[in-house]
Amino acid sequence: MNEKIIIVAGIEATILRKKVKNLRVTIVPPDGTVRVSAPKLMPEAIIRAFLAEKADWIRTHAAKVRESHRDEPKAFADGETVRLFGQAYPLAVRSGQKKNGAALDGGRIVLSLRGDVPPEKREAILNAWLRDRLKAEIEYLLPLWSDYTWLLPAEWTVRDMTSRWGSCNTKTKKITLNLQLVHYPLICLEYVILHELCHLKVRGHGPDFKALLDRFMPDWKARKKLLNG
Repeated sequence: MNEKIIIVAGIEATILRKKVKNLRVTIVPPDGTVRVSAPKLMPEAIIRAFLAEKADWIRTHAAKVRESHRDEPKAFADGETVRLFGQAYPLAVRSGQKKNGAALDGGRIVLSLRGDVPPEKREAILNAWLRDRLKAEIEYLLPLWSDYTWLLPAEWTVRDMTSRWGSCNTKTKKITLNLQLVHYPLICLEYVILHELCHLKVRGHGPDFKALLDRFMPDWKARKKLLNG
């Protein structure tokens, strides 16, 4: 079964090619992930047109699914969904392992545990792995955008934040990026990196700042919309 992530009208969807005759859209709880079952030989253009036509319906029902599961505590057990750079992976838990850790393996995120580990500890183990994945991408992307813009931070860090995707201290030239970016497509991470880099030159979000974004990333508004839902 082949999978591919596409973005249509600001909606991220995973196409799953199957032995089916018709298109089918499924909104997967708890985070409202959009999955599209499609015939193996159906052109992608038809799938995109179908999603564009159903965009309002998809947004409405995805929001309902997320709201209905908003207060459900996660157990970090088999079958739960973990999003990594925009793609939803099923979680597979393996107990009795030599050490705690996580890894991407065969289309699943495998959480290895030494024993009977409570949910809060499982979350910490998973988040440590996610943090490393995010840092690896930042270490690759940040120098590329710094070279492109000639805007160089003195240092950067990753922190779990609740009210913003990133921040820039213009005095120390330190950039902070939100750990939660690890759940979104890499184009969103690139947007936040560029956003914070531009603050090294322009403090506010006025016309000069937006002009800088337009210059370096013409589609920044679409990326921002995808990030903020």
